Amino acid sequence: EGSSYGTLGDTYYSLGDFQNSIAYHERSLKIAKEVGNRNEEGSSYSGLGNAYQCLGDFTRAIEYHERCLKICKEVGDRAGEGSSYGNLGNDYQHLGNVKKALDYHECHLKIAKEVGDKLGEGMAYGNLGTAYQSLCDFKTATYYHERHLKLAKEVGDKGEEGKAYGSLGNDYQGLGDFKTAIDYYQRALRWPRK
Repeated sequence: EGSSYGTLGDTYYSLGDFQNSIAYHERSLKIAKEVGNRNEEGSSYSGLGNAYQCLGDFTRAIEYHERCLKICKEVGDRAGEGSSYGNLGNDYQHLGNVKKALDYHECHLKIAKEVGDKLGEGMAYGNLGTAYQSLCDFKTATYYHERHLKLAKEVGDKGEEGKAYGSLGNDYQGLGDFKTAIDYYQRALRWPRK
């Protein structure tokens, strides 16, 4: 039952209905605690953190993502641990703490490589690139976004591929290479965005 509530929470999240996502993840969390299912508890915390992140409540998102990280470490879920680091990096990025965001994204990247999570590795590269963009270090951002694009193509994730093209467009615009920026923006228009 708790897992079904979690799935509903994820579905509402995908639809952009973050209030319903929170409601269902809270139900899932309650049941996971009652039955002692630590994995489901961690998943519920992650879902809650992601929903609050989308609502702009980054302090609350950090609280839930840290709880998820703690559980992932306890149960030995390395992929979940890496994902939690990535989520925390995004939270801190939104709060303007780029240094802390970079540290978390580096942790995500390291673990994704260790466990062979190509999608996670690509997302970590993308997040690192975005952090460097915010520092106006477009050359370094391009380095990471090119790796994000390569892995998105490798795993066949069109949404991530589209994001990478858009990010590269931003990088080249920041570098003053508007022709290349336009090329990447046009490529981004061909792919669905997440």
